[in-house]
Amino acid sequence: MGASLLLMGALIVMATGATGAYFSEAKQGEITGSTGSIRIHTSGGGGANGLKFAFNNLLPGEPQTATVEYKNVGHNPQDVWVVFDNAEALHALNNMGQYGEVTLANPGGVLFHSANLNDNQAPASGHCGSVQYSTDEFSPSGCWPLGTKYKIASNLNPGAGSWFKFTFGYTTHNGGIGNSQEEMPFNAYPPEVEPGEVEGSGLPYEIVATQVGVEP
Repeated sequence: MGASLLLMGALIVMATGATGAYFSEAKQGEITGSTGSIRIHTSGGGGANGLKFAFNNLLPGEPQTATVEYKNVGHNPQDVWVVFDNAEALHALNNMGQYGEVTLANPGGVLFHSANLNDNQAPASGHCGSVQYSTDEFSPSGCWPLGTKYKIASNLNPGAGSWFKFTFGYTTHNGGIGNSQEEMPFNAYPPEVEPGEVEGSGLPYEIVATQVGVEP
């Protein structure tokens, strides 16, 4: 009799488990979704991306402008930047000193302006403020080189678009670039080398869309 009761107790424990008997019900769920997208459409110029512009027949005192248009074609708000991604070409522009003038603008106004494009890399032209080749003189009143990147739009909503302008001109400072008897390429680089050592001309750039608050 005693042995039978012990065996029955053991079977009850095995059947109910250590936590005792319970009722339960389970219902299936699922999490789905998709990633966001940062996409931009550009236009205004030539080429596959609408970003090729040509400054033809430049003369001192007669600046020319390239106007880039862009639109957020992604699903999320985004910041938009212009990035000058060729260091040699950017240095060539910033080697012009007071012989070149650049203005960047968007609907909000002027983002950058300089009529003394000197990045202080010898042998740059002109002076940087009152002290030649002084890194303390980077200011609009001294030398003011074009930087590598500028935010041209903030928190641009999907479907929204805008524009920015790049204006360049040779100045009339001390006769400008001189009396050229033949057409010369705009912004040949590296600067101050023999013609056979020139690697390219122009000013390469990118229009970059990023998540809001993220720099390229």
